[in-house]
Amino acid sequence: MKKIYYLVIVIITACTLSSCSFKSTNSLCLHETPQIYVLQDEEPFLIMPTVTLYENGNACLSQPLISSFALFTIGRYVISGNELTVTHGDYANATFVISDNGDTLTLKSSTIGFSKIGSVYKYRSNADYLSQYPKIEGEALTVDILRELAKKAPNLTVSDFEKYTHFDIDPDSHVFDVDGEYTLKVIYDADGNTNCMIERNSSGESFPLNLNGSTNLVFDSYLGLTVISKYETRKWIDYYKDELLPWNESKKLTLVEFPGVTFTWTSEKVTAGDKTLFMGMPVWNVYLADLTNDGKPEFCATISFGSGIVDDRIIVYDYTTDKEYILADRMYYDYYLSMEDNRLIVTQTDYLDNEPSVSAQLKIINKEIFRFGRTIEEKLVTP
Repeated sequence: MKKIYYLVIVIITACTLSSCSFKSTNSLCLHETPQIYVLQDEEPFLIMPTVTLYENGNACLSQPLISSFALFTIGRYVISGNELTVTHGDYANATFVISDNGDTLTLKSSTIGFSKIGSVYKYRSNADYLSQYPKIEGEALTVDILRELAKKAPNLTVSDFEKYTHFDIDPDSHVFDVDGEYTLKVIYDADGNTNCMIERNSSGESFPLNLNGSTNLVFDSYLGLTVISKYETRKWIDYYKDELLPWNESKKLTLVEFPGVTFTWTSEKVTAGDKTLFMGMPVWNVYLADLTNDGKPEFCATISFGSGIVDDRIIVYDYTTDKEYILADRMYYDYYLSMEDNRLIVTQTDYLDNEPSVSAQLKIINKEIFRFGRTIEEKLVTP
């Protein structure tokens, strides 16, 4: 499975809205949402190219292509007199002087890399931006249509959207208006993946449509049409590399989500009644977490596998659907589970020296355990 890269995308809406219909202060008026200010008379490849404000007080400061740093979280903005301050997290912020009835921002101070004091940003309407690109007429793309398309994740491609009205930013990038409330950007990337990011125009909150159904990602939940039950991740047993592992004992567990079923752990397997769910040599630990967004826990375990040559791997077993997910790179890498701040963490270690190399949160993405860290191919070519 290819690594999944999350794109930081500034999505432009084609909907130009009536003047000052959103947020008004003494010095700044939002003409539309999102409202975008563009860098003037400077090189946008080297200096922060845009500042974006939203109706609900959210904001986004962009980074130029030369930067290896990205602001992944949405920021917030406040206005005091003739100054606008945008803050991303605890340390990233920028303050601008407002002029021209709110149509011009001049950078006064900044803690963000690739920004330049004195840089000027001018308001550019979304309609004006999109007018430079070809508009392809077709059917209107609606939220209901997107809900149906989202069911095809992760197999969505550019062709799924071709018949709907859109703007072609370039041959591999396409922008769609969705009911005047959302904007969808569909990108075909260099790795052959289709990335579909939808953004709420009023707040900038985004959702990767092609990852619908992955851990903590449900499109209907993003739309506010459903509430995903939250299951609190917890430990059942953990004896990973523990000399006190009770080899000849058993541990039993009942769960309200599966009434009438008794689950049993022994060092060699986990069972539900007479049914064996998975086996190990041994089963080092078992945690319970909802990775499939159904409100019910999956059994997440570290097991050893093999005789003579043994590897450590991750098993996620979904009792509801009788489906097993495996993360294993036998004779190349080992993996083990631990819990930090109520999150399940997977650590990848080198098979030969067993030294931890990299960790990531355990997730099911596009119906597979999310792969991270070094690949086998990278290990084979690295001395």
